Amino acid sequence: MSAHATSLRSSARSSEGGPAISGNGWAGPELCWECERDFRVTLSPRMALATVLDVFHGRWPPSAHGSRPAIRDRHHRRFVTMNSPSRWAALGVAAAMAASLSVFAGPAPAGASAISVPSLVDSGLYPYPGAAEILEAQNVRLISGDGHIVLADCTTPAQGEIGLLKVWTTDEAIGSDGIGRLCFQVKASSGVLNLEVPGVYEIRGDGQSEGAGHEVTAELRSDDGEELTVEVDPNGSTPVGLGADPNASPTMLLQLRTGTGPAPVTGEQAAVGRLAAAGRECTVTLVAPRWALGAASCLAADPSQPQSAEGPPAGETHVVFPGKAATKVDWLSPRPGRDVVLARLAGPVEGIAPIALATAAPTGVELSAVGYSRAGMTATDWTTDQQDGAQVTFTAATATTLTAEAGPLVCSGMAGAPVLDGGKVAAVLSQAGQAGCPGTDGSGSALTAARTDDLATWANAITTSTADHTWALADLPATATSGTAVTASADSAFTGTGLPLTATTGVTWKTGDSFSPAVELDGVTGSLAADGPAVATDADFSLSVRAKPAAGDSAASAVSDADTVLSQDGVNTAGFKLWVEAGSWHFAMSRSDVAAPAWDTVSAPAGSAPAGVWSQVTVTYKASIGTVILWVNGRNVASVRHTEKWKATGALRVGAHRTSATRIGDHFDGMLSTVQTWNGLSLTPELNDHDIDGDGRNDVVITDGNGDLWMYPNQGGSGLNTVSVSNRVKIGTGWGSLTWVVTDWDADGLADVVMHGSDGVLWMYPNQNGRPSYGNRKKIGTGWDQYVLAAGNADSSPHADLFSVKNSTGELWYYPDGGSRIRIGRSGWTDYRLFPADFDSDDRTDVMAIDRSGELWFYANTSQSGVDLAERTQSGTGWSTYKATAMDLSGDGKADLVAMDSQGTLWVYPGKGDGRLAARYQIGVNWRINAIG
Repeated sequence: MSAHATSLRSSARSSEGGPAISGNGWAGPELCWECERDFRVTLSPRMALATVLDVFHGRWPPSAHGSRPAIRDRHHRRFVTMNSPSRWAALGVAAAMAASLSVFAGPAPAGASAISVPSLVDSGLYPYPGAAEILEAQNVRLISGDGHIVLADCTTPAQGEIGLLKVWTTDEAIGSDGIGRLCFQVKASSGVLNLEVPGVYEIRGDGQSEGAGHEVTAELRSDDGEELTVEVDPNGSTPVGLGADPNASPTMLLQLRTGTGPAPVTGEQAAVGRLAAAGRECTVTLVAPRWALGAASCLAADPSQPQSAEGPPAGETHVVFPGKAATKVDWLSPRPGRDVVLARLAGPVEGIAPIALATAAPTGVELSAVGYSRAGMTATDWTTDQQDGAQVTFTAATATTLTAEAGPLVCSGMAGAPVLDGGKVAAVLSQAGQAGCPGTDGSGSALTAARTDDLATWANAITTSTADHTWALADLPATATSGTAVTASADSAFTGTGLPLTATTGVTWKTGDSFSPAVELDGVTGSLAADGPAVATDADFSLSVRAKPAAGDSAASAVSDADTVLSQDGVNTAGFKLWVEAGSWHFAMSRSDVAAPAWDTVSAPAGSAPAGVWSQVTVTYKASIGTVILWVNGRNVASVRHTEKWKATGALRVGAHRTSATRIGDHFDGMLSTVQTWNGLSLTPELNDHDIDGDGRNDVVITDGNGDLWMYPNQGGSGLNTVSVSNRVKIGTGWGSLTWVVTDWDADGLADVVMHGSDGVLWMYPNQNGRPSYGNRKKIGTGWDQYVLAAGNADSSPHADLFSVKNSTGELWYYPDGGSRIRIGRSGWTDYRLFPADFDSDDRTDVMAIDRSGELWFYANTSQSGVDLAERTQSGTGWSTYKATAMDLSGDGKADLVAMDSQGTLWVYPGKGDGRLAARYQIGVNWRINAIG
């Protein structure tokens, strides 16, 4: 390079603030031929390029000159000899570009495809438009990209804080301005450009100020064969190759990339987005806040073989919807037998209404398909970010596909595009002939779509699941029909290892019901089993199943024998079993693994399991407090305590249970769908301040004449079945002389006990495993020996509040969150008994009180943030001998009074929700209690 050329380049760069190289006064590498240094002035750009190629291949100068060219610095110190491998591939630009692309739109290689019509999966790359002309004019080889990083005129002005990405090379013949510079515009937050630029020594980011600019990654390869990945400074210069080390081998720039996942997309269908993986781009539809429906071929190893495994995607995979940022895909649930997959997103997509699946896939009717494809490319805009639509009339259908012998122009990128019927997804596009599509050799316009109209049960089971294991019992094989024997059912295990179920004889597929497909069991031999346990029976767990008991041979309206729906094996018995009997649901846990164990059993009310009707039955077990809750159709219907825990490590069974070490029995007769298990609690009861055992119901606590503290669990029944006498639990001793109240002091959802003795020290006993914890008790006050004690919650804090009456003065006090007290009554309250609760359903704690003469009064709270009691109204008389407490015992959301009269009869005075009490009903007889709370 001449001195004039060197100074010209330096001047051009400094005038625009371009990159500068420091160290030893070296201003940049120069390509120097030992002879005929100015030969390029007589050559055309194409001939100059050919000569440069000869140099890079070691063919220049000719052997007559006796030496090979070298890169030198300005002082002609030789540091790299040009005997490296080829920087550019063999000549033939069009052929080279085609070879460099991995586009799935064209015909598959002979023998590689199981389908005759090409897949609609796209590579996301397109041959760079006008590449041959650019090579001729600027000596740079642009190969392919997605249209988001493009060659630009270096004089293009910056747009705000974003300018151009600039690449500097050692050859002044590269580029259009004679100083070895190329400029690129980054047009989106995500993009890629494949190219070959030799002799690159510096890349300047497109940011015009600190903090601006795209984060660009450059892929390079040195002449020594070393692969390099460089993070470009967004708003500064990054030296590479010779720019970073003058002794390094010359470097070829191969790729520029910015962003992760697909570029932003636009379109009227907000729920239709684009999925992008390594070398793949397709269309998906949001069918649930965290789930997108697409084509399995988009994520298969071979798009012509639409098969993929359940589990995380093999590589980085993202989905983007119009107006939203790209979201990572973390799980794939393919549908066996067809080109359909559900992709779970790392987080829910807010503000977009999911599209439901259709219930039919009609032929002979014009349907609309929408997605992102090459059909919308133009000469000036070759991105595929805008939704493209097509009107399709399918002419034939199989059990799994819709086909059309001739259809509209549908191009690659439309794999997974929804075929909409009445605004619902009836199918997803899979293959098309693609004749006339840009960049393909497609022939014909045949079209194939994978049906989704019969997948609602399968899709809903997966997309609504938070379970550790989900068996949809809806993965009907493509060739099966209703009545076909079931062999296996897959497990969608989003964490851990899947446990597919294997069926015995007597289990068949059933279609055409409310949950279709489902499995039908014959009640004789039919069951399914995993090869191991699904839950740990000595820890928290949950189970759920949809079941429809058969009516049997008679016209009876309820099932009369014991039909097991779910169980898990021990060695000699089942660890648990869920069954239906006499029209009611039952669940039990065994106390030990012996041949005839004792069981802790909970039963739902009569009629909870009518024959011929679908029910969703859920069981939750909280091991720390030993509470089992039975839920039917989402309602907490019954509970039982199970504290003698052991771990059943055998198989999870569906439709039967282990009755002995050698026998499986009590087979279920009916239909089942969507079995799920959790290693935790799937449902949480509503919080109640008198709930001791954690089942979501307020329990009754008393002290008897011996001073023992007892908890009587609320069974959720009625009348004398409201609280359980037989299942009462002793939770303390020595409480006879103490003053105590029940409240959820620490706001953990379990009721605690607050008490004081004659010394006036106030203690809080936290609920631990369903009883007050003596070892963890906490002092919360002093001087309470002269005060009446009561508890409620009158403010917005979840922490309990205290109420008191100082009998010596008649003052009424309120202690928000147990803190500094506020006087809410100046006098007249001496010897009143207080019952704080929300009696008028306005979310403010009121006060019921029994005065010295036994009259019952209601004081409405009119404050929005504390306690301000209105004028009282009378609610009853004759309460002098009653021992009472306030809670919602009936579970209707209204505060009740629970009271024992002098005859030992226990009554409930149900609240009406307006400050009044309804007619009482009896829930106990012969109660002998010292105090009630």
